[in-house]
This record gives sequence, structure tokens and C-alpha cells, in this order.
Amino acid sequence: MDIFDVSHEQLTELLYGEKAPANDEELRKQVAQLITDGKANILETLLCIARSGHKATSESVEEYGYPTEYEPAEMVNELNFKNEEAAESAKMPRRDFATGTTPTAFETKNLGSTLDIAPTLGVDNKIIDLRFLPEIVYQVGNEIWAEWKGVHGDSPIQMPKFYKVSVNTSVNLADGKTILVAAISPEDEEGNPDFTRKLMVFVKADVLTTGR
Repeated sequence: MDIFDVSHEQLTELLYGEKAPANDEELRKQVAQLITDGKANILETLLCIARSGHKATSESVEEYGYPTEYEPAEMVNELNFKNEEAAESAKMPRRDFATGTTPTAFETKNLGSTLDIAPTLGVDNKIIDLRFLPEIVYQVGNEIWAEWKGVHGDSPIQMPKFYKVSVNTSVNLADGKTILVAAISPEDEEGNPDFTRKLMVFVKADVLTTGR
């Protein structure tokens, strides 16, 4: 599976322009030429091999842990000191002894690229029924829901923001043939959908045989 980054205008010209290709293999060659000319980019190439009727996964990910629940900030109910001298030196507003928010529950998110496939061969071993799910996940920032600032430091309640591009579908493929399966929008510099660009997702399936 190949994922190419092109402008929206390039995608429209490739699909509907005067030189629109007759089939997806020719379309793939035109995109390759744009890359050679420096007018498009390769975002990702994903490869996975599986037996007919079995599921398989390939991934290149970072396991990113982040808090999902917080205990709220708390005021101190009682202060104990070793002696009167320590108590005297600690005379300050009680809020200065307050504790900030504390993470209490966590989740893990895979950042990077993942490809899940489930191929099934036809009776002639030339047509592949392919179910597949490619997915690329980015962390694009953090969103602060509440802030806590105290004399002992800051403890904001924040959650990470993720951007995901994915395709979840199934297609019938001829052995060795390439088809365009999706065009989706990547993220911009602020982590929002960038509709001026498109990711063209091509998939190719080959029937592999092994000698005895």
C-alpha cells in the first residue's frame, strides 16, 4: 500500500483532466512522475504478507501513554510541624499548601502507521478479496481543560489531541494489479484537516507462492 501527498488541484487534474489515465495503474505511474518532478511526496509505504483466510498486521508505532482521569486539587485540612519554630516559619495562607490535580487513570495510544489485512483467494487463485485497514495517527498537540497554579508549581488538566487518517474497506483485486482506494485529507500545521491537500491511497495485492 502506497500513500502519496498531492495538492487538491493535482488530484482533480489527475482524475478529471484532459490527460486523465484510462486505469489506476496508469494513474499510479502519473503520480510517480509527479514525485520524480518534485511536485508530490511519498507519505508512507505499508507492506504485509498473510495467508489466505487469515488476518495479519504490520505496524511502526510509538506507544504513547496519557492520563484520562484526574483527582481535583485539594486544600490541606491539617498541618503538623515538628516544633513551634517550624510552625512559625510556615505561617502563610493555607491555600499555599494546597495540592494540584493528580492523574489517576491512563490509556495508551499507538502513534505511527498500522496496516491490518485479511485476504481471501478466489477459486482460480487470481482474484483476491482483500479487507484492509491502513491507519496513521499523529499527536498534534495538547488541549488544556483547566489550569492549576500554585507556589509549588503548575498542574494543568490537559488531554492530547490526535489526528488520524485511515481507510476501512474491502475490494476485489486481480493478482499484481494496483487500484486507487481512497483520497483523504491530511493534517495542517495546527492539527486540523487540510483540504488543500489530498492523500491518495493505492493498494496492490500479489499472490505469492513458495517452492518445496
